[in-house]
Amino acid sequence: MIPINFIYSIGFRCYSPDFLKNHNIRNMSGPFDWGIFDIETAFANINNNFDIFLKDIVVVNKYKKINKIFYSDKKINKKIIDFIKKNEYICYMAHNYINNTIVINQNFINETPSNLYHWDRICMFRHTDITEKSKYDTVCKRIDIFKNIYKNRTKNMCLFYVTRILETENIEQYQKNIYDMKKKYNINCYIIIIICSDRLDDYYIFENDILFIIKKVDDYSYQIRDFNGGNSGVDGRGKNDVSNGIKEYNIIKKIFCLDLMTYEQIISKYAI
Repeated sequence: MIPINFIYSIGFRCYSPDFLKNHNIRNMSGPFDWGIFDIETAFANINNNFDIFLKDIVVVNKYKKINKIFYSDKKINKKIIDFIKKNEYICYMAHNYINNTIVINQNFINETPSNLYHWDRICMFRHTDITEKSKYDTVCKRIDIFKNIYKNRTKNMCLFYVTRILETENIEQYQKNIYDMKKKYNINCYIIIIICSDRLDDYYIFENDILFIIKKVDDYSYQIRDFNGGNSGVDGRGKNDVSNGIKEYNIIKKIFCLDLMTYEQIISKYAI
């Protein structure tokens, strides 16, 4: 088995750190915890040493008519302005964020369909308002520790990602896209990706230092109905809960020996 001393969640959203926490393999908070990040955005920020991860941060609240930009000398990205104007609701799956303050990095935006869940690129600080100095400083410290570990202990480090529901049977193309991104952004550590699929049965494959675990879940429309019916089964939760995936955790343990450093050890050795 491959020895791993550090494991970091990198998205897509909160069920990634939840999974690590539920299986007692989350010893350290990372830069991508408790937000919404696509995998390419995570790779890009790792590759560029997080140079613009905390820059050009846009804060919007449709209900309160708030549109501001922080840590920037730029204007707000027109795509964000248009997105707010043209949509009556600010949706993430069945959730309505119209009364929520959204904190998002405008440097990682491509297509902006009406539902945030379907954005192909997104860098959103869902539960961390980095416009507050104390929280900004906390994320900076997490970044410094992450970079130090990534620089010095790459081969004992693993990135962990849980996808959105992939509505495709062409898993080979998705894998190829990940391999290409890994090469493009020079990602040298191990990667675990749990692929939530509504069309493929459970299986796994490990190659090119990436462990792909396919997990069968209900389709997008079913999970929307489940949520509206009062259950918590949204995007891999409830009856499709990814964060408590015992089967997936056991697969991970077949490939990796998770001999993780403690929080105290990490702070004493890698905090700057």
